[in-house]
Amino acid sequence: MDFNTQLIIIGGGAAGLMAAATAGETGLKCIVLERRHRPGLKLLMCGNNRCNISHAGTPEDMKEAYGEPTASFLDEALRRFSSTALRSLFSRWKVPTIVARDRIYPASEDADDVLHCFTDKIRDFEIPFMTNCPVSSIEPLPDGGFMIKSPSLSLTAKYVLLATGGYSYPKTGSVGDGQRIAADLGLNLTEPRPGLAGVTVAQPWLQPGEKADIQQAEITVYDGEQRRIAVTRGNLLVEGDCLRGTAIFDAVRQISRHNLQDFSLVLDLFPGTSVTSLQSLLSRGSLASALAKQDIPHPLCELFADAAPSSSPAQFFKRIPLDVKEIRPLKEAIVTVGGIALQEIDPKTMECKRFPGLFFAGELMDIDGPTGGFNLHAAFATARLAIASIADQCGQSPKSKQFQPSQYQDRQPSRPQSSRWSSNTYPPKRQSSAPRKRSDRGDRWDKPEPPSWNRRPNR
Repeated sequence: MDFNTQLIIIGGGAAGLMAAATAGETGLKCIVLERRHRPGLKLLMCGNNRCNISHAGTPEDMKEAYGEPTASFLDEALRRFSSTALRSLFSRWKVPTIVARDRIYPASEDADDVLHCFTDKIRDFEIPFMTNCPVSSIEPLPDGGFMIKSPSLSLTAKYVLLATGGYSYPKTGSVGDGQRIAADLGLNLTEPRPGLAGVTVAQPWLQPGEKADIQQAEITVYDGEQRRIAVTRGNLLVEGDCLRGTAIFDAVRQISRHNLQDFSLVLDLFPGTSVTSLQSLLSRGSLASALAKQDIPHPLCELFADAAPSSSPAQFFKRIPLDVKEIRPLKEAIVTVGGIALQEIDPKTMECKRFPGLFFAGELMDIDGPTGGFNLHAAFATARLAIASIADQCGQSPKSKQFQPSQYQDRQPSRPQSSRWSSNTYPPKRQSSAPRKRSDRGDRWDKPEPPSWNRRPNR
């Protein structure tokens, strides 16, 4: 049977973009379908727009942080695409990286640079990218391959990669399309639950309108029988009656991953400081002023001082029980816990066991990690593994068609004969020390903007 293309990638988020760029390097013919009007909307939000693309650690370190069952499932993907390999890849793609607190960021600390890296690669490989194209169904064909149907068109391909993300932040396009399609095919799913989400609490030391950031806090998670499940550390963002920040986010992930219906959270405002040492620190002057000297945000000092018992404030601050009213809804979570059951997928290839030729990558599977770049790395690593597996089945080496920048760096846009730009003045030369310029239409240019007659309209 003649197919429209070898591979169709469904989803233009982190996993889909990595898959498309990797497919281009491999030489696979593919088409990308994205339901939103532009790709990478959720990618731009990662790491507070700084794009925490990975975590600086060995595969074994990362597996320990993921925990089971994610760690075992990602073993092959992490082994073949470690954080070191990721940094090397982005360096080759002209996006240098830095490490801050074991988190890997682009050197510019700008998520736009990561997104433009992907879209530039996809453009350079001339990979068709169809936006505003939600997929309604995937139908296996009798002789192999798949029919992909959307409201506006139908396409066929020998291979399909589902990379549609989870359910969180639905405005970015993560509305559960991949999970719905998998369910229609009869695949098993695990219930989606919020991971890396905030909590609403009822505490006497919280008042509506107060906003503060406690730089270091510790949260202990207990189950209904008061057995300690996990301990998480990080910052704590206080906004009215809602608590967010890495300490809370990672605690909520543990609650969802262990599927706890009955749980309790205990806050330690001074992790690493003993009760005795803390009592000595807090005995100097008024309690509110002592808290301020220990880097507790000013808006919270008086509230904490009023809430703490005068007899033993240190013990109170070391174990503050949180009265959790609710975990924030799934649509507000950073990631989704749950998705396509891992038993349906071969972890060595990311291929569906029941439907050969159907592959998965990223958050639509039942994989998740803590804050700090783990979830983006999982999306990238599974996408790379899926494309490598497809390339192996097609007999194409992942390095058979490497992009050579020299093919494109000197390419100049064509221009009418009547242009006022002469061949020896366009494009105008710039000093090598001048900062790199990005056009207002989203492309990267080492040289100034092209003339208006050759410029695409702004979107």
